[in-house]
Amino acid sequence: MKKLFACLLLALPLVATPALGQEKKEMTAQQKKMGNCSAQAKGLKGDEYKKKRDECLKAEKDGKTAHQAKFGKCSSDLKGQKLSKDERSEKMKTCMAKS
Repeated sequence: MKKLFACLLLALPLVATPALGQEKKEMTAQQKKMGNCSAQAKGLKGDEYKKKRDECLKAEKDGKTAHQAKFGKCSSDLKGQKLSKDERSEKMKTCMAKS
């Protein structure tokens, strides 16, 4: 009986080791997005936090942030206009500053 008990005690670490060595599963795209949005809203409290996080989560489905979407809109608004580099830069700044 003692030999059986000793064998079981020696075999226990071998059986338990694979369970301890399991790696974490890859996060889904939604989990990554939620983490990023929560990080962007860090430092805010209450309703401000929720508003910032929700705006981030509602960003365009193609993965663009609200800033990227706004930049794209401003850029497309200026498309076709013959502007110098400085004029275009100034108009982009003005467009991006609008709420």
